[in-house]
Amino acid sequence: MNPLDLVNLNSISKFCFGCEPLGGTDWGKIDVRKIEDAIEKSLELGINFFDTADVYGLGLSESRLSDILGHKRHDLFIATKGGVSWSQNNKQKRADVVIDCSPKYLSQAVENSLKRLKLEILPIYFVHWPDDKVEFKETFNLLSELQLQEKIGLIGCSNFSDSQLLLASKYANISLVQLPINPLDSPLSKSTQKICSANNIKIIAYNVLASGLLTGKFKSSTSFPNNDRRSRLENFKKENFDMVYKKIKQLEIEASELNLTILEYTIKWVLQKDNVLSVINGIKNKQQAENNINSLLKVTKLENE
Repeated sequence: MNPLDLVNLNSISKFCFGCEPLGGTDWGKIDVRKIEDAIEKSLELGINFFDTADVYGLGLSESRLSDILGHKRHDLFIATKGGVSWSQNNKQKRADVVIDCSPKYLSQAVENSLKRLKLEILPIYFVHWPDDKVEFKETFNLLSELQLQEKIGLIGCSNFSDSQLLLASKYANISLVQLPINPLDSPLSKSTQKICSANNIKIIAYNVLASGLLTGKFKSSTSFPNNDRRSRLENFKKENFDMVYKKIKQLEIEASELNLTILEYTIKWVLQKDNVLSVINGIKNKQQAENNINSLLKVTKLENE
């Protein structure tokens, strides 16, 4: 597969396997073997889209994904993200990270991702976060040049505002934008949809399940260890959870009226938005993969009936 020849993005699976947990940090206890089983099951179920980033596990997610996929990696849509540099401090603390979209840093970041993923070209490359310290012209001219050199395929923006997305589009052919979208606290604005329609940009949705809240499995008594980001997120704090839980219960009612679980309802809600191409869900085990993919398959089947 040569990503530069990909003009029909509809060949990308509507479910994207999120590989942040594969980095082994910030999602609690991780068993890499279980994630490997989940990847194998996802491939069996027809998933061909995997999302990672160089900063996930400080390179570990990319290298582990490559090892697990083996030769199959050449026939899949692998998206990675760059533009965040890091430095490790003592082992008791999280690494220090800094947004850096300078041409010098991004050039090296792309080379490093190519090596870790063991690819000759990165099918999809996202700028992870916008950098207000670097001119967009410098960043995206560089990515356009790397595209011409066939080091990256499609160019995407992650976490960009409407104005930032428009500015990036002046300097490069932006094919994709990655944004948090869910019915709990991250709606997709009409202005973003309008910009994407006008510029032929497809949307990859992440945080679709609101860090697991929209699976319906968490209660106010649920607690998380310090190595799980949910111990720090506002929605999971006890003083906020009652209000969040009421919203979830309302969504469950709306789901039941359609004879759907809240997981199925959430996936349906996101995929119905204009220009949304695929939904990313971070996966830690085979059961999660099956639940997510089967929910998507059920929703897709209902839509086609």
